[in-house]
Amino acid sequence: MGRSPDIAGGMLGEPYGGKLTDNLLPPGKAEGRLREAREMPGIRPFDDFIYDAEKIGVGAYSPLEGFMDEESFSSVVEKNMLPNGLPWTVPIFFAPKDHGEIREGDEVALLDWDSSPFAILDVAQKFRYSKTQLAFSVYGTTDPKHPNVNDILTSYGETVLAGKLTLLRTLRHPTGMTDPTPGEIRAAFTERGWWNVVAYQCRNPPHSAHEYIQKCALEVAEIDGLFIQPVVGRLKRGDYKPEIIMEAYAAVVEKYYPKDRVLLAPLSISMRYAGPKASLFFAIVRKNFGATHYIVGRDQAGVGGYYDPYECHRIFDKYDVGITPLRFAEAFFCKACGWTATEKTCPHPADMHVSISQTKLRELLREGRPLPSEIIRPEVARILSRPDVIIP
Repeated sequence: MGRSPDIAGGMLGEPYGGKLTDNLLPPGKAEGRLREAREMPGIRPFDDFIYDAEKIGVGAYSPLEGFMDEESFSSVVEKNMLPNGLPWTVPIFFAPKDHGEIREGDEVALLDWDSSPFAILDVAQKFRYSKTQLAFSVYGTTDPKHPNVNDILTSYGETVLAGKLTLLRTLRHPTGMTDPTPGEIRAAFTERGWWNVVAYQCRNPPHSAHEYIQKCALEVAEIDGLFIQPVVGRLKRGDYKPEIIMEAYAAVVEKYYPKDRVLLAPLSISMRYAGPKASLFFAIVRKNFGATHYIVGRDQAGVGGYYDPYECHRIFDKYDVGITPLRFAEAFFCKACGWTATEKTCPHPADMHVSISQTKLRELLREGRPLPSEIIRPEVARILSRPDVIIP
């Protein structure tokens, strides 16, 4: 997959599959379809499906043009690829708990958090699926303690509605944020003259290990810019609130990063804690936003002890998704070096290393202890020290 001169007028990397899907109707056409949608059967889906519907419509999940049919769903679950052979590891499907009397051939209005229509699904197919097979294939476990597995078992329906999706409008999310579309981000990269862009996936506020990895990536000769795109849609209990994540990143980028080399934007989707499979999926999404390189740290998209921390590195050797991975080992603060380092750059023994982890930071916050300046910027420490920063 090479360069595409017809995307936003520049020479950014091609979208996944070669074409950026755009199923968002222009305002003039959307107005009429909105009136029709109000007369259609409507479904207010689980949050995962609302977020995914918007991202399908704006092209973040290109080449998908709708929710997966049975062939695509089964191919992803069983083979980690779409029927056309493109690697794909997380099925994007629609399984509402209550779909009424919806039949194949019907048009259905999808409703947002305010029960207002925002998309229309042309139902081409209905099929049943195995929840346990899905959970084990994507998340490697059927343990209901895993947050995504619990969602599948308790909040997903038994029947999938598949078909092409038409997006009537983009969403204002519960966080109050609206997301720029892939086309808008690509235009921003083009305006800045960025043709080689490294993307960074995260779901937490920044600490010194994050900053170290990001700035190392910016030192790579061919990299023009860094695209930081936190997942700020539906996270799990115990994660930081989305608005806290964005506020903390904005504070760090404003003071400690070159403004002409960094772009910060939210990605409002439900987090997939699927370890390596999520890492590959998130890389595909960032490719659609225009990234050519992708930072992969230790245990990316992991949760608990479900995944080998470095399988998220190795999966990029198994599947070529047309983006260059920049793999980084676990970073720590070394008391002897007086700086952030990894095992590749630090010669000192482990007892000189201070672990930099969100678990450690949350523990300090719970105990009311100060956050060490060597692992977190004071601007971020002040934000995290406020009450109610964690999802209850």
